[in-house]
Amino acid sequence: MARQKYTAAICCVILLACSRVSAQTNDSLKPSRVESAETDPVSVVDSVEAAYRELICSRAADETDANQDQAIDLALQQRFVDARFDAIIRQSMQNAPNPQRWNVEELSQAVKLLPLCTLDPVEQAELVFRCYLECGDSKADYSLRKELRQVLRRHPNPTSRLVNERLQQGDDPKSVLPLVDIVGDSTEATLPLLMDYAKSDEPEIAAWAMGKIPELIEQVRKLKQQSDRIAEQRRLGIEGLDSKMVEYAKRIIGRYDVDGDQELSPEEYAKMLQSPAEADTDENGRISWGEYAAWMQSRYRRRQ
Repeated sequence: MARQKYTAAICCVILLACSRVSAQTNDSLKPSRVESAETDPVSVVDSVEAAYRELICSRAADETDANQDQAIDLALQQRFVDARFDAIIRQSMQNAPNPQRWNVEELSQAVKLLPLCTLDPVEQAELVFRCYLECGDSKADYSLRKELRQVLRRHPNPTSRLVNERLQQGDDPKSVLPLVDIVGDSTEATLPLLMDYAKSDEPEIAAWAMGKIPELIEQVRKLKQQSDRIAEQRRLGIEGLDSKMVEYAKRIIGRYDVDGDQELSPEEYAKMLQSPAEADTDENGRISWGEYAAWMQSRYRRRQ
């Protein structure tokens, strides 16, 4: 009797163990709702986002697509930069000198695509400048010329060079003179050319040049001052630093700078409550305004 009870107890234990193993096995075969909730939506969003980007860029790059205008507007809103737009811009603008292929609507589309292309600024300026010179007197051309001028203002240095080269050639100055006030690196070299035009026998050109020269002189001076200021900031190592941090660094260094060299030596900053030794990024044993300001700015940002 005792043996039968013992055997029955053993069977119950075995059956219970088997039922637990079976339950665990079934649970492991079920899909995890938590994992699905955490991963599936993200993968779906990423997939749709990539597909949407491809759809918008392909339609914006297709001149035969009835929804190209809308696609371009959406690409601009989403800032979808794509190399496929480069070929469209080049083809449209390189056709500009050919009167039979002059198409204002097509050029306007190319201008809209410029912020989304991968062309370098110099090539953009050259393409746009060529189109600008080809614009005629029609209302549509006048509107296009305004758009092209706005683009050229975004690239002042290559534009000022192109203007200078065109004025040196001496042919049809009226077409390029309105671009002279886009001040860049080559504008100073353009001033003597404007003096020559101010002496012109053509009243309209002479009047325009005489009126423009004082304004350009002032703008060139401001540009030079800005360039000199940036060069000085680079020399001091403070370019791009917060002006308040730079002023603070000057005050601190001035307080502990015994020898007056506008830098801190280890002996000088040894008196400070907190050692700024890690600010010596060039490891020359001395801490400059720029190094101290950069160190302070870095510490401030780490606290935020």
